[in-house]
Amino acid sequence: MAYFVGLTAALVGNVVIGTGQCMQKSALNSLQRSGKQTPRYKSPLWVLGLALNYAGEIFGNSLALSYLSAAVVAPLGIVSVIINLLLAERFLGERVTPNQRFGFSVIMAGVACILLVAPRKAAASTAAEFIDVVASSGILTLFFTLFFVQAILILLIRSGRQSLLLYVVVASIFGSMNVMASKLLTMFMRLRLTTASAMAVLPNPADIVFYGAKEAASSSGSGSGLSLAQAVAAIVMGLSIAGQESFRQQALGRYPVMEFQPVFFATFNVIATLSGLVLFRELDGWLHGAVFFSAFAVGIGLIAYGSRYLPRARAVGLPSHIRLHKDNLHLDEYKMQ
Repeated sequence: MAYFVGLTAALVGNVVIGTGQCMQKSALNSLQRSGKQTPRYKSPLWVLGLALNYAGEIFGNSLALSYLSAAVVAPLGIVSVIINLLLAERFLGERVTPNQRFGFSVIMAGVACILLVAPRKAAASTAAEFIDVVASSGILTLFFTLFFVQAILILLIRSGRQSLLLYVVVASIFGSMNVMASKLLTMFMRLRLTTASAMAVLPNPADIVFYGAKEAASSSGSGSGLSLAQAVAAIVMGLSIAGQESFRQQALGRYPVMEFQPVFFATFNVIATLSGLVLFRELDGWLHGAVFFSAFAVGIGLIAYGSRYLPRARAVGLPSHIRLHKDNLHLDEYKMQ
């Protein structure tokens, strides 16, 4: 039951996100047609679209992470892209090309391939299970390792060794860190809201990670306010969100969307999925692991391949010596005849 609740939350959340993106696009089109230099945040439609984006992430994907593996939630993000394109065809007058329809089909086949073999192990349903999962996850070691790797990669970018892969890996690692932190936080909030006894015995996951299960449990009811561990965790989440968006925008400013998006989507899914599987022990034995990774590789490959058909073909400027000019068509001669 928990699996289908999480799956529904992820699907609905991504539909809301795709709707919000389409609304923002409509608002930007209206501002462009007006010819005025009006900031986008002054458009009520754009603000509403932004609010829907955040609502879909918080009440859809984040809620889904408290029930499901990141291996399920992350690939479903492509649903928002498809919804955005379909709504743009219906309400913005944009045409979905045959190539895009083919891309939709390939993408949906890839998502189905992943969902068929994705881990369905139930998330923690009691305070004791939650404390055990967090205490044994090793998330602190993983985050320190990822930050060390990030520092090296960012130094390489700053030194001038820029490439699409470097930007993609940095943005994907930041995004994966945010997914793992969000999963712990939403599991914590769900248990606090749905389990009456958890209010008194469930410590904050940041305290469990930094201080250990026993000390965190003993101090959970003291009501001493925000602890140092919780403050550090909040800063890490903020840096992860800002870092992902910063390097994603830098990549989009240097490389075409058609090149960036499929590579980023595949890389982000791989890193987020591997992190979740390692931290939360979501696989049921080696056989399940072998089947899952085989199907996951095929599914991500199909999604990345299908994503290449989603961007529209861009107009290409012809060299001046083969452009058609009105003066070269000799239209006056035809009129005289």
